[in-house]
Amino acid sequence: MGYEKELFVATQAVLKASFLTLRIQSKVIAHRDTSTITKSDKSPVTIGDYAAQSIIINAIKANFPEDKIVGEETSEGLEDAFVSEILNEIRENDQVFENEYPGQQASRVLANEIFPLKTIRDVRTVIDFGDYEGGDKGRVWCLDPIDGTKGFLRGEQFAVCLALIVDGATQLGVIGCPNLSLGQYGGEDLPGYERFGYVFRAARGQGTSFAPAASLTTAAEAHWTRIHARKLDSTNEMVSLEGAERSHSSHEEQSVIKNRLGIRKSLHLDSQVKYCMLALGLGDVYLRLPVRMDYQEKIWDHAAGNVIVEEAGGVHSDSLDNVPLNFGRGRTLHTKGVIASSGPPELHRLILSASGEVLRSRDR
Repeated sequence: MGYEKELFVATQAVLKASFLTLRIQSKVIAHRDTSTITKSDKSPVTIGDYAAQSIIINAIKANFPEDKIVGEETSEGLEDAFVSEILNEIRENDQVFENEYPGQQASRVLANEIFPLKTIRDVRTVIDFGDYEGGDKGRVWCLDPIDGTKGFLRGEQFAVCLALIVDGATQLGVIGCPNLSLGQYGGEDLPGYERFGYVFRAARGQGTSFAPAASLTTAAEAHWTRIHARKLDSTNEMVSLEGAERSHSSHEEQSVIKNRLGIRKSLHLDSQVKYCMLALGLGDVYLRLPVRMDYQEKIWDHAAGNVIVEEAGGVHSDSLDNVPLNFGRGRTLHTKGVIASSGPPELHRLILSASGEVLRSRDR
């Protein structure tokens, strides 16, 4: 066993951030004009993104002060009034969280914060601890505070994602899925999921597990259930997992690939929740083909899902080459798309072959 403390701290931080993001989702939807801004790449970002990043980075720095962090968000360009709203959400969440989870382990883990988050300067400082450029040496935490912001804004699926990368390889991953109902996607829900969805976690050599977030109060270890990806005999039995946003991957080419492989059923949902569905056995292949061949996937969009899928028995690779994803080359993956599947390896190779033919045909 390894990374026990890291996994515990990561789980509690993601749990608290998941609680916050779910709590404020309805407020953000109702007041999108003041709660959401547009970044330079035209993507939306909300108060929830920044507040969740602050909570998680504080927990990491309090417990592992020498570790580096790659976070999606930065405080650059934020007006003081907006940062003040972020601070107010963090304060309000602390109070509500204590009432919902009296004596919760997260309170003890997160209490020794590196900053008390009393001022907007504190908030800016903590957010910007996530400015590391990445690399293949040492310990690096990779954070996406709200993966699937457009799903978040629609009141649908989103995820809070945190991974630990050591010397360029993922070692643990935790994903909070506050809106997830397995019954909506053909599964069976566990008691207690209704309030805050699920949390998924994995560490190298320790498998993948999940639990209803609402159950993680006392005797938390008793509530985790080990999960495994499905093992199929043919690709035509597979269920495809695809993003709801067409701008994130090439849906037309993915349709061609599915037709070649005989895949007839697809589920559409935002964020790294798709990786969790694959680990649960509710889906079998996640195709994320690049819309443009010069596009580079961000490591925070895949790092936590990488270890969760692989520890559940799945396969995760570039969409052209059957090689492990390299998370030690900066803030991007330097790949031509990403494919995850339930395996076994021979079926994954068939998917890669079909994907490669379609992608290479772009140059013809």
